[in-house]
Amino acid sequence: MDALSAGRRAHVVLLFLVTALTGWPGGSEVQATVVGCQEPPIALLAPGSALGDGQTAEEHYRLARQLLAEGKDAAAEVEFRTSWLTRPHNSSYVRRLTIFYIERGRYQDALDVLRDYVKSCGTTALGYELEAELLFQQHNYPAALDAAERSLSLDDKSARMHELVGLVYVVDRQNGAARTKLAKAAELDPHNPQICYWYGRTLYATGRHRDALEQFLACLKIQPYYPRALDNLGLCYEALQDYPKAIEAYESAIAHEASKSGGKDVEPYAYYAVLLDKRDQRHRGLELLREAVKLNPDSFRANYELGRLLLAEKDLGGAEAYLQTAVKLSPNFSRTHYLLGQLRQKQNRPAEAEQCWAKFEDLDRVAANREFPLTDR
Repeated sequence: MDALSAGRRAHVVLLFLVTALTGWPGGSEVQATVVGCQEPPIALLAPGSALGDGQTAEEHYRLARQLLAEGKDAAAEVEFRTSWLTRPHNSSYVRRLTIFYIERGRYQDALDVLRDYVKSCGTTALGYELEAELLFQQHNYPAALDAAERSLSLDDKSARMHELVGLVYVVDRQNGAARTKLAKAAELDPHNPQICYWYGRTLYATGRHRDALEQFLACLKIQPYYPRALDNLGLCYEALQDYPKAIEAYESAIAHEASKSGGKDVEPYAYYAVLLDKRDQRHRGLELLREAVKLNPDSFRANYELGRLLLAEKDLGGAEAYLQTAVKLSPNFSRTHYLLGQLRQKQNRPAEAEQCWAKFEDLDRVAANREFPLTDR
């Protein structure tokens, strides 16, 4: 794994992300354990003992989750912090408050909670887990991988850590390795729609289309209209040459996107258009793609496919506009440059055609440049 290996060489391994900020490890105050911190006896933590409001930490925690579900983030934060301050070694409270901050990009607040936990508890699977989550969210994938693997070395039953390792491999396009880790995550947490989705993606990428189909169906059973699952289901049916079901999946995905307010995911439009073109229904495919670029002008896949089909239709002006947009959106995708070379040839601009093909050949030497950019990496 070249990218990760380079990152690891550059990454000075941290026992924890907080080491540099806290001076830990070292010092007689740290009691290391691979299990977790010992909580004080419940009898010593009378209701309200920390804050004097008469509520237990668990009551604050339950209220926080309720408020969060209602979209009341500020009030939820107060309750999450109260439960954590009352029982600062409780793994559920530490994890949830830290993740709360990470999900909102409040990395220093997350680090403060993690630092307090590490100073009290030493080396734990949870500490490495939260470090991995923080680093992953900040796109520091080599360091996140290192932290997740350290967490798993202490507790290999964490579905989320197996998933996170798998997702790092997905980012690095190591689909075989990703599939292995996500299979383990799915075994540990078979009812998690996100794990089913990503496991399905890696199965599809490694040619196991029927197994991938099962994972996408499982994902949609757990959470109907899970993002991108329907269009990936269509891709599986298409690979298995079950075209009626592929069309049904694409049309369901398109109908769902059309019913949503706000931004649209138009990749199912592009997938369906490609299938229609293969089945000699290019006109309908072009209609879908024109609709897609209106809904989302910044969709690489929609611009690329529309440019490609217009080139096949000999609409050179239209093809150029959309292919040039595709290049701007994803300059390293090699095939766009090949199509631009064909376009220049049709425009009787042979020198420019040769330049485009030379660019294609240069980019195409890198395997990653041959793959369509993934919008959900």
